Amino acid sequence: MQIFKLFLKIFKSHIPTTMIYVTVFFALAIPMSKVGADQTSFKEKSISLCIYDEDNTEASRKLIDYLGKKNRIIEKKYEIKELTDMLYYNQIGYAFVIKKGYSDRLSDTADKNDSDSENSLSEEPFFENYKMHEFYATEMMEQTLNEYISMVRAYTIAGNPLMDAIKKTEATLSNDIEVTYKNFDSVNTVEDFPESISFYFRYLPYIFISIFVNVLCPILLTFRKKDLKHRVACSSATQSSINIQTFFGSSVIVLGIWLLFAVGGVFMMGRMYHGIAWIGLLNSLIFALISAMIALLVTAFEPGESVISMITQIIGLGMCFLCGVFVPQTMLGDGVLAAARFLPAYWYIRATDSLSGSTQYDSGDIWMCLAIEVGFLILLTLATILVTARKPSAPKAKHVL
Repeated sequence: MQIFKLFLKIFKSHIPTTMIYVTVFFALAIPMSKVGADQTSFKEKSISLCIYDEDNTEASRKLIDYLGKKNRIIEKKYEIKELTDMLYYNQIGYAFVIKKGYSDRLSDTADKNDSDSENSLSEEPFFENYKMHEFYATEMMEQTLNEYISMVRAYTIAGNPLMDAIKKTEATLSNDIEVTYKNFDSVNTVEDFPESISFYFRYLPYIFISIFVNVLCPILLTFRKKDLKHRVACSSATQSSINIQTFFGSSVIVLGIWLLFAVGGVFMMGRMYHGIAWIGLLNSLIFALISAMIALLVTAFEPGESVISMITQIIGLGMCFLCGVFVPQTMLGDGVLAAARFLPAYWYIRATDSLSGSTQYDSGDIWMCLAIEVGFLILLTLATILVTARKPSAPKAKHVL
């Protein structure tokens, strides 16, 4: 077992690298999983407003009071240049002038048959605004003003006096709309595989690829160095024994690191895995083996140790961005998803989303994803064997008696 002992001895020198990845992952995974789990409600955001009331009527003051209920009104009046600077530096979200004659135009029903384009805010019949284009606060405030003006106009056209129309508009718009977070859970997926742990499992592909390529590749490349390679060839160990011990050493490292993250998942949930969470754990084990096999395939090409980190980022980041690790698959385009189907991380994330209830739960689809991942594992294994077989090996030394 000398090869196996040497394998673990070399791994000891790479433990700091491994612990850096593990520490950073847990430092980021815990708060990110909590943020993801808390995204079950919606709250309207308030913004800072600067309003100039040139009309100074009861109707214009009512509008200011209405907007002040959900936003912060800045009383101080600024010069135009100062105002645009405040908008640019996001010190205020929106500014507008209630033009003189606002109340009269609002209550005027003579043009009730005019087209919508004539009464829209785009031509600013009621307001003169100062804004940052394509900005959240701009879109929200213009939508709010449009709704308010349109509803008041509708009530006045229906025959209501202006102040009655304003009161009815405020009463209608003050009704809160209940927003619910839809979770496609059909078999208690929330209890067995809560969203907090699904966020934890979601980012495992990147960390597995990063650790295994950065740790296994340098160790295996060390065994391929000319001096050590010939020393091993001169030993009494057969090639099959060397391969078995190398495989055993790699397996110990891979399973040990996977077990570390599996135990971390228990602490994240606060209890032992239960129900379909075991499927999620099996899914992570399969992908850990895939990541290890990617490391072996990279090693088979014998890259320089200086480029291993670059290879890791290309494979890890490229696969994770394409397959929905960092960006949900529901937000990716059809072309991207079509290409991602040829990568194992796509099927890992698809199974994880189904388990967590982010997409419709389908046990058949989940097991299909796991089976496809196993297929990728077999394919990578065959590719590694093929590439390794084409590489010239060190000649076996002959023992002379």
